[in-house]
Amino acid sequence: MFLLASNNLYAHCGGAFCTINTNWDVQGMWDKPGVRLDLRAEFIDLDQLHKGSHDTHPAGIVDTHDETRTINRNFIATLDWSMSPQWGVTLRAPLVNRAHNHIHNMDDGVGGVEHEVESWNFTEVGDLQAVARYAFHQDADGDAGVRFGLKLPTGDIHQKNNAGELAERSLQPGTGSTDSLLGAYYHGRLHGAGWFIQGMWQQTLNERDNFKPGRQLSLDVGMNYAVTSKLSLLMQANALHKSKDTGMNAEPDDSGSQSVFLSPGVSYRILPTVQVYGFLQKPIYQHVNGTQLTADWSAALGLSTQF
Repeated sequence: MFLLASNNLYAHCGGAFCTINTNWDVQGMWDKPGVRLDLRAEFIDLDQLHKGSHDTHPAGIVDTHDETRTINRNFIATLDWSMSPQWGVTLRAPLVNRAHNHIHNMDDGVGGVEHEVESWNFTEVGDLQAVARYAFHQDADGDAGVRFGLKLPTGDIHQKNNAGELAERSLQPGTGSTDSLLGAYYHGRLHGAGWFIQGMWQQTLNERDNFKPGRQLSLDVGMNYAVTSKLSLLMQANALHKSKDTGMNAEPDDSGSQSVFLSPGVSYRILPTVQVYGFLQKPIYQHVNGTQLTADWSAALGLSTQF
């Protein structure tokens, strides 16, 4: 299964996905050829304005708007086909439920500021991903491989609120761009445990409607420890760098970030071919360009089954 860090936890408006890595084949928790289906739900409540590396408050400047809150509820279906021990392909489809509020600051005509709340709320399919993988090294100590593929512009970029106001591009369920994906991984085996490291580069290939998302680089390091034959404890560190968005419809001064998260989790096999899992993700370092919404924590729950 493949979950990419193209799902950044920051956007100045608050479009977000968790950066938790659930590549079970990379982690050695699913290691047989076959078809796997993973269903995952995420909750990310972006309710704190961040400026640089510190919390901040709305500025209230006339003719600007201040972000206040974005609640992201993402539902992600991932279909993975391991055709052989060396080759596999993954398709990933997200369903995005997003509720966003910000305050538009207007001149009240008498030297003061009038604050108008604007809201968006939608549930839409996001951008699909198609990724292939090749394991070029396999032995008793571990496996190494590469991943390569595309993120496709299937998500809508024209969502409006009830007043007919178009949502900002960083809030839309899709980016409108086709992105290339390239990464490498290594999974090592230990007695009763395993560890992995994976790096991924995402490069936007085109601009659409004067908006081009920033490049992204992620690095995930993690371990899993089998407490029993069914119960495993999980721990990850997830780092993400995102460059600034560009284009006439972008806001480069308030986009782009560097972040590191700690993500403890647990998985349990309810059947020989079915496992449930959960993660809690906490930021341990976060720096944003300009002013952006951030989350104090996020969570993911999922079910993975093999056919």
